[in-house]
Amino acid sequence: MPSELPDHRALFVRFLVDSGDDAAARTRFQRLVTDLVMVKTPGASEVAFPGGGDWGIDTYVGSLDANIVVWQSKFFTNWSKTQQAEIRSSFKQVYEKAVEHGFAVTAWTLCVPSVLPPDQQKWFDNWSRKQTRDTGVRIELWNGAQIRSALQQPDARHLKQLYFPEHGPTGSDVPVAALTNPSVLSDALFVVQLEEAGHVETDAAKGFFFAAEAMARDVAGRGVAAELSALTEAEMEVHGVWERSFNAKSNAASEDGRMVGLVDEVNGEVAALPATADLRLRPAHRRGLIHRLVEGARAGWVTHWRDVAAAHKGAPAGAALEQSGVLGGVQLSADDTAEGVPVG
Repeated sequence: MPSELPDHRALFVRFLVDSGDDAAARTRFQRLVTDLVMVKTPGASEVAFPGGGDWGIDTYVGSLDANIVVWQSKFFTNWSKTQQAEIRSSFKQVYEKAVEHGFAVTAWTLCVPSVLPPDQQKWFDNWSRKQTRDTGVRIELWNGAQIRSALQQPDARHLKQLYFPEHGPTGSDVPVAALTNPSVLSDALFVVQLEEAGHVETDAAKGFFFAAEAMARDVAGRGVAAELSALTEAEMEVHGVWERSFNAKSNAASEDGRMVGLVDEVNGEVAALPATADLRLRPAHRRGLIHRLVEGARAGWVTHWRDVAAAHKGAPAGAALEQSGVLGGVQLSADDTAEGVPVG
């Protein structure tokens, strides 16, 4: 049976841990807010632009050539003048963009996972009242307690299970396998691709790959249809994140084919992808899935990644792990799958 969500503080501490880091948590929190808005307003959407040029709009309803309602997501767990400055800046940006581009913001809601201390709540109330008086924009707040309450409602049950699967129906909670000897993967294609992109240290990537490889073999060995489907979906999502980031950055690549920040951006986004009730992957698994994708010659970190893959002469990573004796069981490697679906 589904369990009640814990206090907002405990809820979003776990949210941060599951996301992997602050950047991934911010991305995942924005996605959660958008999904909550879409429960009541299916027409809700987001905007994105390479380099962060989103006009200060995270989630919105309406039309950018007329009127819009905006939800601004800020993963604030602490409050000070720094957070106040960010809030002022975010509102100022979207309001000025509206004036510049000829649309109107009728309402603006700040969404945070925390509950404001009394002095900060007083500041927000005073600030929002003044902004509404000066601009005509209605300003509201969704705090952590309100978001927790929204997730408990029947129409948001699917989001509760998606973002907090440990409080939904029981699924398969996959452990994270640890690689004790990273050197066995030094000649793997995904490592060569990272080195081609200028990454000198690759042991963490090897560990992520190992965790994902062990997980995929475990899932294939159990043969549970729902788990196989969930893994397929996870790999498709990871592939989509890489493709979107690669396409956005490839035009600005250096002469040697390198794209600044590509690896970190993709890793952060895939770690923030939500788990499902059928297969509760950890951030380490999701980070490892992108390296399995690269190992299978379906992605890479430089513009000429296909040439790097074609020239690679090393043994497949799965075979290297088997020969070293650190990974046995189901004989499944990245080359044996098509978006995660075992062939045979």
